[in-house]
Amino acid sequence: MTDRHTNPDPPPTRLPLIGGALALLVAVMPGAAGAQRQGGVPPEEVARAVVLADSTGDWGALLRLAHPDALIRFRGLQTFQLRMLGTPEPVIDTLAADSIAADSSLQARWHRARTRQVRFMLDSVFQVPDLDSLAHTSPDTVFARWFRGSRAIHAGDSGAVAAKRPPSYRVIGAVRASDTLAYVVVERPVVQPLGPMPQMFRDFPHETHQTEVMVMRRYGREWRSMLDGVGEPYGFGAELEAEE
Repeated sequence: MTDRHTNPDPPPTRLPLIGGALALLVAVMPGAAGAQRQGGVPPEEVARAVVLADSTGDWGALLRLAHPDALIRFRGLQTFQLRMLGTPEPVIDTLAADSIAADSSLQARWHRARTRQVRFMLDSVFQVPDLDSLAHTSPDTVFARWFRGSRAIHAGDSGAVAAKRPPSYRVIGAVRASDTLAYVVVERPVVQPLGPMPQMFRDFPHETHQTEVMVMRRYGREWRSMLDGVGEPYGFGAELEAEE
């Protein structure tokens, strides 16, 4: 016979208790708890949603997917560009003085064209009286008005109907730099020129696709887009043709 002192088999309750203790320890470790808190939609799926919303003109979805810092940066960039465009003698004019000729009448027409473009953007797109008002308008409102206005103009529509187009980006994958920052690699086709290529460009490499990176940042428990590449084909260009 054997008793508890001579039985070679370990008590059957030891290992389950140890395993349960280890599981409990892992569950309460900061890293494990953080991983549980950081669940949800991965950054590459957010990027796919951004691509879809951009291609269908769903600016409401883009606002929901955007990081607040991205919208603030967008408003600042628009304000800066218009302020520079409306400056009487911006740096770009000084650098290009030789190429556009030092003609006071030409420079005056150039300035009037820039001024008209700034006025158009403020009145018709952003719907604010001046640049200071634009700088203090809600970032969400600035982005929504820019997005709707650009799509309406490029669609040839006087209303705010968005021009739908196929998604221009294909999401390849994501690289997480940290718990709050991720980079999503995307690929998009390069728009090819219509008609035959000019002879002078015959030796230039013609890429059919190019890769880009979309930045994603965590906002609370969710990944949000920094709006890289959104609305790129629909940007506004200054109407700077010479006056008749």
